[in-house]
Amino acid sequence: MSALKKTEAVSALYEFEDIQLTEKMFAKFAKHMYDLAGVDLPFSPKNHALIRNRIVKLLRRHGLKSYEQYWDMIEHGNHEITSEFISALTTNMTSFYREGNHFDFLAQQLPELYKKFGADIRMWCAAASTGQEPYTIAMTAHEVMQQIPGMKARLLATDIDLQVLKKGSIGAYEDREMQGLPPAQRLKYFEKVKKNETEYWRAKDNIHDMVRFAQFNLMSPKYEFQHKFHVIFCRNVLIYFDEETTKKVIDSLTSCLAPGGYLILGHSESGNIKHTHLKPLSRAVYQKL
Repeated sequence: MSALKKTEAVSALYEFEDIQLTEKMFAKFAKHMYDLAGVDLPFSPKNHALIRNRIVKLLRRHGLKSYEQYWDMIEHGNHEITSEFISALTTNMTSFYREGNHFDFLAQQLPELYKKFGADIRMWCAAASTGQEPYTIAMTAHEVMQQIPGMKARLLATDIDLQVLKKGSIGAYEDREMQGLPPAQRLKYFEKVKKNETEYWRAKDNIHDMVRFAQFNLMSPKYEFQHKFHVIFCRNVLIYFDEETTKKVIDSLTSCLAPGGYLILGHSESGNIKHTHLKPLSRAVYQKL
């Protein structure tokens, strides 16, 4: 890029950075995100900066000059506009084997679930993000399945964000996105591929075929699934909800669990979870009574 073009690009960037996000517009965006996804963003300097910094990228994308213009797009927009708005304001922090004690617990309990429920073990990862968590669940289950012939574990991986779901369903990651995955597991469950001069690690069929990715909004009034799940992971998403929304989601998740099944939350989310049908077992791990 020439020096002139670089100067023009920097000038354009600062032009967008100078656009002011009023408290009124912040409130509209925050309420819309709450209504769509249950994410609670009360006004604070931190949340103001978060919404401003993320939506300003959408202004640049569409060549808009104000947040009001983007709000007009939301009000008159389509599913794609809603999807990009949700994706922009959703925080997708994830890694392989994050909060690893939960996968140790899963490995220990899968044989017992097999004895109790039979060969077909159904699991749900309710906040799948870009896929590292559901593939970790799949790898954990695959290790156990190798020791128990006939056992079949299936995993539904859902998220509200279509963009991260697409990445998860492909199952291809750059080196920096493989954080937390031990070398032995990497070689056993992923293969090196190259596309457009960039190298990726792609999930092999032995775990890729275990996972089905689909969009699902935890704010849905009804969780309608054909069968109960034996294990549900819903980690590090409740921290973005207020108390009322958290209670509703926990009620709905519990209703989808088979008695004796397990609900696994994030470490930071377990402190205030109380439910008449859930028995706490260990940190952020609950069993349905």
